[in-house]
Amino acid sequence: MKRIILLVFFTFTLCLHSQRNDFNEINFQKADRIADRYKGEELTNLPVLALRLTAQLETDVERFRAIYIWVTHNVRGDYHLTSTNSHMHRKLKNNPEEFHQWNKQFKKEIFQQLKDEKKTLCTGYAYLIKELANLAGLECEIIHGYGQVKNIKFDNMELPNHSWNAIKLNNKWYLCDATWSSGIIDMSNYSFEFSYEDSFFLMEPSIFAKSHRPIDAQWSLFNENAEN
Repeated sequence: MKRIILLVFFTFTLCLHSQRNDFNEINFQKADRIADRYKGEELTNLPVLALRLTAQLETDVERFRAIYIWVTHNVRGDYHLTSTNSHMHRKLKNNPEEFHQWNKQFKKEIFQQLKDEKKTLCTGYAYLIKELANLAGLECEIIHGYGQVKNIKFDNMELPNHSWNAIKLNNKWYLCDATWSSGIIDMSNYSFEFSYEDSFFLMEPSIFAKSHRPIDAQWSLFNENAEN
């Protein structure tokens, strides 16, 4: 009886957490064209931007696709913000109260720069994805955790260093990382280069978990099947 219950639970979990191949029948060309049509739009009025990106699309996944493509093709990563954030995390890791006060002010700077210059770090990408998705009537969450860099294993990472999103489509949760989809930072001059990587859009959880580990383990989805 116990084995039957476990099997039912595992099957239920599989049904809840799926991946992009659930949408193989969807052609994203229209969503991508709409995102391109509004390239260069400002972030001064997010409700209007969300409406422009999604009003002509029929399915939730297409609406989210248009939002995701727009964000990853219009918002630049900022090395100096990322570097400052990492430095202060390390410096104040043993002083939570001081870090909280610093982070509160830093977030204001992040969002102001995002709005004014369309430049940000992972927190800003995740925030913008969530805000636009919510405005389009989609359920979306910001996930904080660890993004694996170089050859450093998760167990050797002292502090959380990354943020991404979970999006609910057709009553299932999917994972995506707009930061890593958008492009790369050229470390020779610390400039950002747009270079879209589509694999982080609704990536299969077991693959996503190889490079992402959330603080809240429930957002790993298939994390238990992934290898470090």
